[in-house]
Amino acid sequence: MNLAVEPYNSNGRNSSIVGRPLFDLMDANEVFADATPEHILRHALSHSECPLISTSFSAYSAALLHRVQKIRPDITVLWCDTGFNTSATYRFVDQLVAQLHLNLKIYHPRFSATHLQARYREIPAPGTAGYEEFTRTVKLEPFARAFADLQPDLWITGIRREETDFRKTQNIFTWDAGRSVTKVAPTFYSNTKDLTDYLVQHDLPAELDYFDPTKPDEHLECGLHY
Repeated sequence: MNLAVEPYNSNGRNSSIVGRPLFDLMDANEVFADATPEHILRHALSHSECPLISTSFSAYSAALLHRVQKIRPDITVLWCDTGFNTSATYRFVDQLVAQLHLNLKIYHPRFSATHLQARYREIPAPGTAGYEEFTRTVKLEPFARAFADLQPDLWITGIRREETDFRKTQNIFTWDAGRSVTKVAPTFYSNTKDLTDYLVQHDLPAELDYFDPTKPDEHLECGLHY
């Protein structure tokens, strides 16, 4: 099988600047449906001038970060730190940055966690009056600010099909119209065992104490991938 999909012709300009995917996404999803994450990454990165990978530093994040680092060691790694992470997660971040030599760019909310805790008294639960505002403040706004600053043409993400009902409607390659960026999920069809096996094989840590204040239930969406 020829694992290649030709890029669109954009007269030598970055495809995302003119609001088009980097290559034919429908064809790519067909061609790479059974490909390894490494093959998917190499294809996407070969068409990209300004890629980034976003991470939450959650349980199995090291698996995708390690895969990407082997192919593009200097890639920008974006982390939007909500300020509500556990001490274990912050130690995990420091460990992975040192171990994988990550080119980490950190974006924070405009309000501290202490300020927000005083404002809301407690983290708003989904469905309550303050939940959407809280989510925008700690995650969506910092993420939008990061994209405005970094202007990537390729966004590598760790979303997987098995995680939520919404993600079952997605694919390996998608076009994020709101951000005008080609989006790739190399481990889209991977399961938890696949990721755990990869961590063990490459002697990478897991972070099982991760907490996302915008997703108290792991099957919820915060709106980042809509």
